[in-house]
Amino acid sequence: MAKKNKRLKIALIGYGAISQMLFDVFEEKKPPIDIVGVLVRPGRAKATQKAVGKKVAVVEDLKALLKLKPDVVVEAASQQAVRDWGETILKKGFDLMVIATGAYGDPKLWKKHRDAAAKSGARLRLPSGAIAGLDGLLAMRLGKLERVKYTSIKPPHAWTGTPAETDFDLPSIKEPTVIFHGTPADAGRLYPKNANLAVTVALCGAGLDRTDIELVADPTLPPGTNASRLEVVSDSGELRLERLGKSMPDNPKTGVLTALTMADDLMKMVRASDW
Repeated sequence: MAKKNKRLKIALIGYGAISQMLFDVFEEKKPPIDIVGVLVRPGRAKATQKAVGKKVAVVEDLKALLKLKPDVVVEAASQQAVRDWGETILKKGFDLMVIATGAYGDPKLWKKHRDAAAKSGARLRLPSGAIAGLDGLLAMRLGKLERVKYTSIKPPHAWTGTPAETDFDLPSIKEPTVIFHGTPADAGRLYPKNANLAVTVALCGAGLDRTDIELVADPTLPPGTNASRLEVVSDSGELRLERLGKSMPDNPKTGVLTALTMADDLMKMVRASDW
């Protein structure tokens, strides 16, 4: 929790659709949050610097990013970024927000990062992403979870560049079609830009071995949208939530709500009295 009158300093890994939306949200809402730096791939610094302005440092290596002393490092890049830099960030005592949670379909990596955070005192934050109902799932797991199923539904073209492109003729799909049915770890591994939430749901609920995942290509969705469905059965009752949301204008694989939940989580780290 940020101290009163202290502005929260965040550093971003990646400058894609999610990071750009975080800049836009903070510019509009004006919370006491400063984006102090952005880590980009070699060769992208000049263009990114022009986009973000001179007040934000644009760097090409993690060491330079951490020299900015952010309160939170926000991963908005990829599962590979989580694997490459997550442990170092946490070991050095920096809080880390991870949205590419599909990387944690690897139980060893998940344990390694949790252990690093526990040892250094850093916090590992997993925002809810483009889904609702995780608060209910977290509460229900205190009892006995009998069934947890997560379904991600996107238009066929959102699955290009994935195994579905080989297994199905995506442009010819005329009705909702299940393109994957399996475990969260496999969904996150095979569909790293589409199915990170499969692992988030598993970690918040019944675990990687007891969560059922379906990925669906649906040409009947309204243009520019994607959807999801969460179904939970437990000894405390049942939960069924459906979401229809807008996808990023330039990235149909990612929902707008993904960036908004990250922004909301960061804004909750500063006290209302600081606004």
